[in-house]
Amino acid sequence: MTTINASAAAEAAETEWVDAWVRWERNSMGTYNDEEEQEDDEGSSSAQLPPPTESYSFSYPNPSSSSNANANDIVIELKGFHSDSEQIWNSTGLTLWRSSQYLCDYLVEHSQQLQHKRILEIGSGLGRCGILAHKLAQATEDPDNDGNKSVVYLTDGDTDTLMQLRANIEHNTGVNSGSDSKNSQIVCHQLLWGKETAQKFLSHHACDKAFDIIFGSDLIYVESVIAPLFETVQILLRCRPGSMFVMAHCSRRQGNEVQVDMVLNAAKRAGFEHEQSVQDDDISLFIFRWKEETMT
Repeated sequence: MTTINASAAAEAAETEWVDAWVRWERNSMGTYNDEEEQEDDEGSSSAQLPPPTESYSFSYPNPSSSSNANANDIVIELKGFHSDSEQIWNSTGLTLWRSSQYLCDYLVEHSQQLQHKRILEIGSGLGRCGILAHKLAQATEDPDNDGNKSVVYLTDGDTDTLMQLRANIEHNTGVNSGSDSKNSQIVCHQLLWGKETAQKFLSHHACDKAFDIIFGSDLIYVESVIAPLFETVQILLRCRPGSMFVMAHCSRRQGNEVQVDMVLNAAKRAGFEHEQSVQDDDISLFIFRWKEETMT
């Protein structure tokens, strides 16, 4: 009962926000003065999210199988909505996008990097990559060593997406991820991008401890979010060797107006250098690290 109350309190304190406001150049429900429009928004946003219409299932090799012949594959089951549904018009995180596959492949291939790390997924959507990172970390760490286990934070800004994300996390892990349990290895919180909100997130939810690894996929499709994204990463990523921000990007995603050069130039201005790990037609996977001079 305590966990449920803590989760409800955390969700109640969140800012009501939908992804579509980025396209409409709105920051909140009260941006416009049109009373009729605002009433319509309030009525629709307060309604419960309808039952998801789509089910997705993924299986990944278990990295512990090399030492444990009885180790089962990692299976992730998600619920969400079709990409053509009405819900996706408001909240693009309620479906799966192609770049998430490439990020998952990277996480599987580099699962050893997840050991004993503080990990944050930005723009988690339905949770495919973040839940996988949690399960990979569990599979590669010593179950008898309780002192230095990885913790994975799944985040999103969109109110409706967070609702479905938390349901998917609980289904796959049994964890009520909305609570602020200090002992949990997987948690979920709202994260709105920008310097001020990222600093509040760090103090309120992360005990002022930055992260070793940040990752995300299909994060950027309008130019206005590029700078806030890297402001967020600047604050939340530990400024030391080995820290990295891994981002999978689709240049031909529906509605995308962002060129790759825009992203790379913003990263450079923010103090990061990059390497391109994957280039497959319109999908790119970049690894951003602090420039050496930034860390000195």
